Amino acid sequence: MKEVTIQLNDDTYDKIKEITELENLINRHRDKNRRDDYKTEEFIIGCIADKIEQIEHFDSVNPFLKNNTQPVIKNRFKEIAKQKNIYIKDVAEQLDMKPPNVSKIFNNVSQPRLELFIKIWMVLGSPPLHQCIYLEEG
Repeated sequence: MKEVTIQLNDDTYDKIKEITELENLINRHRDKNRRDDYKTEEFIIGCIADKIEQIEHFDSVNPFLKNNTQPVIKNRFKEIAKQKNIYIKDVAEQLDMKPPNVSKIFNNVSQPRLELFIKIWMVLGSPPLHQCIYLEEG
């Protein structure tokens, strides 16, 4: 087993200690018979272990790690607009854009930045997000 020593300034240590005490209080509130009190060092170790678990879980479900390929995120705005009888020129007009620029996005020649994605999504009636995007192997 390895040992790690860390140095914290007093303010940081005091904040962690306060969080640890709050966590102990919450645990006792949830279970009146609970008498364990975590020490600050144990709380820090628990936080690190929790973060490691989150990262390992993300790795197991991360679609970008499959087969060592880098998928590309694409949109289905064109199909959604067609289903709703919404024309590119109408979307462009509502967003104060030129139709050729909207066409590039609808044809996946380029992908919009998040703010523009959300605006297009709203113009299309805010369909479920899982219907708006998909991954294509690169």
